[in-house]
Amino acid sequence: MSYSKKLILPLIAFVVFFAATGYYLTTKSGKILIVRMLANESFVRKFDLPKRTDWKPEGVRTTAKVSETHGWQTTYARTIHTDTHSSDEMPTAITPAFELDWIAEPTMFVPEGPVFDSDGNIYFSPVFPPENVILVSIEPEKGKRRWVLEGLSGGAGTPFVYTDPVSGKDIIYVGTYDRNVALNTDGSIIYDRSSGLPKLIAGDIYGGNHSYGMSYHLQHDALITVMGDGHLTVVDRETGVSLLKNPFQLPGDKTAVTNIKLSKEMLAKANKDFAYMYGSSGVSKDFDPLGEVFHALFGELQQVTNFFSIDKNTGRIWVAASLPDEEDGNPDGWSEFGALYGMDLVLEGGAYSIQIKHVIKFDGGTSSTPTISADGKRVYVADAFNHLHAVNTTTGKRDWSFEAPDLITGSLTVSSDNGEIYANIRNKVIQIIDHGDHATLGWTAEMEGFVPGRFQRNFKGLGAEVAANGVALTIAVGVIAGKQKLPFKLGAGLLDRKTGKLRYFAGGAEDSVSSIVIGPGGEIYFSNSPLRRIFARATFGNSVSPVKPKGGVTKFKSIHSELLIRDALWAAANRAANAATIINQNLSAGKQDIAQINQLLAQSIATGPRAILEGNLSQSKWLSIETKIHQTQELLAPSETALIKCSKILEEVVDLIENI
Repeated sequence: MSYSKKLILPLIAFVVFFAATGYYLTTKSGKILIVRMLANESFVRKFDLPKRTDWKPEGVRTTAKVSETHGWQTTYARTIHTDTHSSDEMPTAITPAFELDWIAEPTMFVPEGPVFDSDGNIYFSPVFPPENVILVSIEPEKGKRRWVLEGLSGGAGTPFVYTDPVSGKDIIYVGTYDRNVALNTDGSIIYDRSSGLPKLIAGDIYGGNHSYGMSYHLQHDALITVMGDGHLTVVDRETGVSLLKNPFQLPGDKTAVTNIKLSKEMLAKANKDFAYMYGSSGVSKDFDPLGEVFHALFGELQQVTNFFSIDKNTGRIWVAASLPDEEDGNPDGWSEFGALYGMDLVLEGGAYSIQIKHVIKFDGGTSSTPTISADGKRVYVADAFNHLHAVNTTTGKRDWSFEAPDLITGSLTVSSDNGEIYANIRNKVIQIIDHGDHATLGWTAEMEGFVPGRFQRNFKGLGAEVAANGVALTIAVGVIAGKQKLPFKLGAGLLDRKTGKLRYFAGGAEDSVSSIVIGPGGEIYFSNSPLRRIFARATFGNSVSPVKPKGGVTKFKSIHSELLIRDALWAAANRAANAATIINQNLSAGKQDIAQINQLLAQSIATGPRAILEGNLSQSKWLSIETKIHQTQELLAPSETALIKCSKILEEVVDLIENI
């Protein structure tokens, strides 16, 4: 045989092997292998300390009609999405420069919360925890545990913090499927009553038993909780006694999987990584905890997979859920339609009832909490695809629908200024502008928090909470595989409200399916529920994301508190300047502007001592600044002249800080 003929068979074998290898590497398994073998580490981009923002309020803000307790903007988060409207809007400033401070209670998987009392103490409820607890409280300095409320539960959602208008004391309320509990901030129980729903027993717990948290009904001084299976409980706030004669349940059915189906192998690996955050008490052997959370994230397999909202202006309750199965014309046990329910709590003849006033239908379920505008005239909700709907709360008709560039995931953030709405789409945060009769796309946020490693990219982790000086979010770096986001690392960031550019970013965050909340001192907090990072480790191996997943709560603290003072005073100056232009035409809006200015001034005064301790502000400089702040507080009044003077004084103080 000639030499050339001897090479033919090996050559053919090599070509076949090369082709087969090339084809394999184009498959899902092949791509996973490439990432496992060749991915390298990502690094946090270096950011300079942020300059002041150019964003300013313009014109008349959207204003609430009530000024009672919780009527205007809250100074800190009282519910999962800040207030009863689920606005995710804070009147104060976020610390513009920050770093990871601590992660507390890492064995607790927490998909909702946390919230705060007036002293900054933190409260959250874990899901299926390894300990027999419903509610955990930690202190803000080190994240040390203060106390727990024990009990069996499918998860209690986010507690509600109420400041009693008579005593001035905070009360913590938490609602599970079968219990409603009121506690003092020291953990002592005021009452512990049955919710009126069946008592949970071991082996009975599943996603439908999950409480999505408690909120407050101002008009009837009542507390309302919504469960995954569509049940609503309504209790008197002072006594915990149920106000409904019979349990109320929304008329929908479970929604089918419309996004991503996870393999049994993937779920088995992920649940093994998750095992130390998961207690076996109260659940059946074949229960799939991560699968339940994953599908709830996409609005699937339950009637309700999100929080709800209560209009403080009218008391109307808005819940995004599902329609009955028969509505889709295919009676297969699954509902193909989501629905936004508008309901009233009605007292007639001495008896309370829930009455459904509006049902707005849309395709698929939703993981979007309905968000109400400050004036209560409009409620916003996303469907299971990529549409944002603005619904007139009086007529129940859509004022407009907006098609986003991608699937809207999670809840919307609605500002009372400039028609600004912030939506979390699959990989980014976008700004949408409500023009009244239609909406347009504003900016798309800059996501470049990390210098990404090989085969990786930056994408949205958690967002967004809007405040006076920016929009807080988390950014992840990892792999996007079709509809799946698989993060390796995460960090916290602050976006500019005017441009969507990153003002600052710091690494060290954990993954979460909850929402960012801002503490009383401007710190960034969120609960840890590392669902997607656990799936990333199950897919690509632990080496791509070697830090062990952690539950609990994360805090990012201020590292240049003088910049927080600058941002708060700059926001107050701009607010005062704008209020001067509208105070004569809209006194109500002007008064709410003044209330926000006072909140910003109080935040600045509280931050001063911290800035001195950090060594970034001298005692003498702070004395000059504090004197000007007190001067502003004395001058502040609902008059054009006074507001202009206050704005000028505050601008001078900001210039002084920047020249330190």
